[in-house]
Amino acid sequence: MSKFAISFMLLFAGGNLLAQVDIQPQGGQNYATVRCNGSTTQKYDIVFIGDGFRASEQALFNQKVEEAVDALEARSPYAETMCALNIWRVNVLSTESGVDHPKDGIFKNSELDCRYGNPSVGEAERCIRSDSPAKCIEAAAYAPASDATFVLVNDTQWGGCAGTLVFSCIASNFAQIITHELGHKIGFLADEYTCYVCDGSDDGSTWSSGEPPDANLTINTNRATTKWGDLIAASTPIPTTVNTPAGVVGLWEGGGYTALGVYRPQLTCQMISSSQPFCAVCFREMKALLSSHCSYCELNPLSFYCFDLPYEVHWWDRLRLRWPIPPCLSCPPDDLRKRWEIIFEQVVFEGTEAFVYDEKGVVIAESAVRQRGQPLRISFEGNPLKSYSVEIVTGAPQAKTFNPTPKYIVK
Repeated sequence: MSKFAISFMLLFAGGNLLAQVDIQPQGGQNYATVRCNGSTTQKYDIVFIGDGFRASEQALFNQKVEEAVDALEARSPYAETMCALNIWRVNVLSTESGVDHPKDGIFKNSELDCRYGNPSVGEAERCIRSDSPAKCIEAAAYAPASDATFVLVNDTQWGGCAGTLVFSCIASNFAQIITHELGHKIGFLADEYTCYVCDGSDDGSTWSSGEPPDANLTINTNRATTKWGDLIAASTPIPTTVNTPAGVVGLWEGGGYTALGVYRPQLTCQMISSSQPFCAVCFREMKALLSSHCSYCELNPLSFYCFDLPYEVHWWDRLRLRWPIPPCLSCPPDDLRKRWEIIFEQVVFEGTEAFVYDEKGVVIAESAVRQRGQPLRISFEGNPLKSYSVEIVTGAPQAKTFNPTPKYIVK
């Protein structure tokens, strides 16, 4: 469901809809900005909400959201395309801590009614879901936009799932679940497991449907026409059974919860074992989809053509322009701390602000023009080997026509 469809549904579903989910305001508004890289019309917006976190546990929820973002920043291709993402947080309050475990007869009074799967009715216990999905959508609607609503549940039993909504526990190493489940949501990638319940009851099943729509599954064993045939070496046997050297791209049997008759690209992949990197096919699919939300200069900030050009221009209530800060090419390689001074001499609008962001999108310096006609200066200390950017923000009506150029001084 698109963010626009969700907004339409919420607008006309009833005047009191946005008063049903209990949330904790953040800094005077109903959401918190975790990462903002541009307009919600251009970026892919992820909203993290929590279930089973009481008021006293909101700091824990905030911490786990940051750990989830860290997981994205550490896993390719998310790491190279974080410019694609806006990430928001809505703090949902539950009466009780934790979520339901039907298998064990454990039921909690959580705000979003999340639970683990019930094997007695054919569900995989590892798959977390909500019995009140409308509440999850409602909670996410407090954020500026939502392409993916990601529910973190306050439970350490391993589990996650993705569909219209995305879910994860907060178990140790839950970072693997974050990147895997968003592979489903963002990349429309299939699970490559050879079983679903995986308790021995559905082992050895045979694929009985047609060609899968997913980029990482196929029933086509024709080397010339199969989905990822361009990545299969001529010497690789079809079907593929030997992983020498490691990482052979071919047609490996099993995937989509089925053991026989369907094929995946590589022996291991993030979509079959969440501790592994994405296979070549999944990586390519994810990279293309995420990159479509970034500008050329966001993807190539050190390009010669991007040093003096703003790589992000977006309109909300104010004009924002952002430039990548060029590296110090003349700095000695062992000198890991330098001071930059950035000067905008053409900026003459009173109240214009400047911000320096580190590679994680965190503000590390800020400044402002206090008197009309003065240059805007901002300085910071940083590592010459890391990536930084500088943004100016102004609400002056005449700012629509100005084109400032930053001057960089490294000391």
